[in-house]
Amino acid sequence: MDRHNELQAVLTNKQKVLIIGPNGAGKSTFAAKLGKRYNFEVCHLDKLFWQENWNAVTKIEFENKVNEIMCSEQPYITDGDYFFNLEKRLKHADLVIWIKIPLLVCVANIVKRRFKYMMTARPDITEGCEEKLSLSFLMYALRYNKRSGKQTKELLENVYDKELFVIDSYRKLKNYC
Repeated sequence: MDRHNELQAVLTNKQKVLIIGPNGAGKSTFAAKLGKRYNFEVCHLDKLFWQENWNAVTKIEFENKVNEIMCSEQPYITDGDYFFNLEKRLKHADLVIWIKIPLLVCVANIVKRRFKYMMTARPDITEGCEEKLSLSFLMYALRYNKRSGKQTKELLENVYDKELFVIDSYRKLKNYC
């Protein structure tokens, strides 16, 4: 079975899909492509969390926005790795796609993204949040496994009881797109 057919089979009869993984893994790009191809509404969690100039909404505001999406009757894909409300999102999801590519590839993607969106806004982030690049953010991305990757794995093993689809290489991710 080729990658497109494999992915189509996984998405059959799914209504609520979560795409999770480290910063720079390609979650938003992948979500946008899947949404377009399979007719899902795409909700980028970064767009819900960040206001202009990278000012965060309150956790209550964020939770309310996420709850509204999760209670929607329309099929959706959300992308983002906000661990503090992942367990709640897992309860609604009938498919989780976990992008687990090497963190050095993620950092390279973050650097590429910075230059790609140097003059234009990213489509997956709130208007007025200019793409930035800092050593502290790159270090944050490199600590994904210690920061939330291990906890995510535990949640998926102990709480989530529906379908999990893991993409464990950048080549596979690109082939699915």
